[in-house]
Amino acid sequence: MILEINDAKTIADIREEFTKAYPFLCIEFYDAPHDVGETTSGRHLLPHEKMIGEVRRQQAPGILEIYPQYKTGDVEQNFKMLHGLHVQIFRRRGDSWIQTAGTDELTLEEQNEIGYSATLEILQSESNHFKSEKLL
Repeated sequence: MILEINDAKTIADIREEFTKAYPFLCIEFYDAPHDVGETTSGRHLLPHEKMIGEVRRQQAPGILEIYPQYKTGDVEQNFKMLHGLHVQIFRRRGDSWIQTAGTDELTLEEQNEIGYSATLEILQSESNHFKSEKLL
């Protein structure tokens, strides 16, 4: 996937493009950096309607190449180094999202597959729960 990073896009635009490529992952933007393997506090979360031009440190537009075999931590660091954006990738687990900080060495493809499997397991167990209940 090729992400175009420019000042006219919103955080929501970038998030939507990312999630189209990786449906069981999402990306959040923050006003503070984090180190590889660390989580980011929710108090630094940026609103999705913010324009990229309002939050990034480097002002030159450009592209960011993101491929399934890239490690999660490397993608986060590329956002920071190339575009001055502080991001954290999250993985879906059922109906919630968890930061991938402890698994930054996994690839996006692996993270997405884990998210898919975890969500499928939860959905299947909920479906089985409803099937086993007796109707009144």
